[in-house]
Amino acid sequence: MTAINALRTSTSGLNAQAQKLAGISNNIANSSTVGYKRVDTQFESLVLEGTSSGSTALAGTAAHNRVEISKVGQVQSTGIDTDIAVNGNGFLVVNEGSASGGKYLATRAGSFRPDANGNLVNAAGYYLQGVQLGADGLPVGNLGDNNLESLTTVNVSNTSVASSPTTKMTFWANLPSTETAPSDIKPDHNAFVSSVDYYDALGASQTLTYRFTPVVADATVTPPATPPTQNSNQWTLEIFDSATGTGDATDSSRLVGSIGMEFWNETAGANKAGTIKSLVDETGAQTRATGTVLSTVPNPGDYGATPTTAKGMYSIIDGTLTVKVAGGAVDLPIKVGTLDSISGVTQLAGNYTPVKVEKDGSAFGLLERVSVQDDGKVVATFSNGQSRAIYQLKLAVFPNADGLNPVRGDAYEMSREAGAVRLLTAGEGAAGTTSGGALESSNVDIGTELTNLIETQRAYSSNASVVRTADQMLEEATNLKR
Repeated sequence: MTAINALRTSTSGLNAQAQKLAGISNNIANSSTVGYKRVDTQFESLVLEGTSSGSTALAGTAAHNRVEISKVGQVQSTGIDTDIAVNGNGFLVVNEGSASGGKYLATRAGSFRPDANGNLVNAAGYYLQGVQLGADGLPVGNLGDNNLESLTTVNVSNTSVASSPTTKMTFWANLPSTETAPSDIKPDHNAFVSSVDYYDALGASQTLTYRFTPVVADATVTPPATPPTQNSNQWTLEIFDSATGTGDATDSSRLVGSIGMEFWNETAGANKAGTIKSLVDETGAQTRATGTVLSTVPNPGDYGATPTTAKGMYSIIDGTLTVKVAGGAVDLPIKVGTLDSISGVTQLAGNYTPVKVEKDGSAFGLLERVSVQDDGKVVATFSNGQSRAIYQLKLAVFPNADGLNPVRGDAYEMSREAGAVRLLTAGEGAAGTTSGGALESSNVDIGTELTNLIETQRAYSSNASVVRTADQMLEEATNLKR
């Protein structure tokens, strides 16, 4: 190798080490950048020509910077609900424009905040993409799961939950078995009363009042009649609606449901005792065949508050009593329990106790916060205590993530070298899960970078020494002609 070739070779070494230094400086500068992937510099020897005998014409080295995209950084909690970290190989999908009409990119930089229009945008100005979900929790639209065009910008500004009327209710209570014993002193008519709120079609809160009245026979009768010795085990259930009629809570004009109930006594065995034996609904029809119920089971139209007509239709199949509420405009099924089942209204020893009260529906609510779950669902929580998923995030997975093209803002263009993109729901396959309120930090290790910095400095200095030596040799060769 001539001195000129040595000079050129060392110059290539200087350039290569300078390129590596640029990568190191970029790594150190971005050691605190969210989602940043470090640059690794690889060197390649250059050979102009070579033979099998070992004769070669060397031309120095060339440096190539490669971004370590697939190397993950540490996930750190931030406490900010809209920050998102990915625990796995997946990437968040973002778009250059809020209208999803720009270029789709992949990123691990999940520091998102709502902009003035409520769109979630990260520090680099990229808009988070997801599948919009309807009130039923199902995707809006019919595009395929692996179609980027099915994604839209996640927006939280106009999200509210409209009032949802109550469409079903469950009311189970235990009635004290001792209250149906014969007595000349009748219990207070309002001794066993409970109130349950529900929501009408406008989101207003209304109240159903449940009143149970025991059937109590007189203990003292005129001879030759025989005084009763057995409990009747019978009750009348009346339901009053605040949206119907006028007067106080249990005024007869507010009555929307009434039903006669008979319970099995202690001789029925452990599986039946205290459960519903038979009922009489508004038609006067008993729920069991004739001969299996007592003839004294009260018809709800004749007992209790003595309504002019009985109200409510009982279904033996699902144990619901359907009544008309909101002034008779809406049918509301109330689950009171099936026959012979402990799951429902019971008559057991003890006090009167409502044991299960459930209902659906909600009042109007405004958005209070947005959070991200492990499965990628963006969940909105409202002022009425309700919450629902409003978007489903999809994670992009590539056969060769290191083949993506880096662009500004720690995002990556999809490329042929990376392979075809697949969109997976968080938690599926190698995509990983999402962590709300957390961010993935840079994968740069400062100690490693400082060590590389020292090595690069020494290598640069050595190449510079070769340049000086080659220059001295050329100078000696020049002086030969003097």
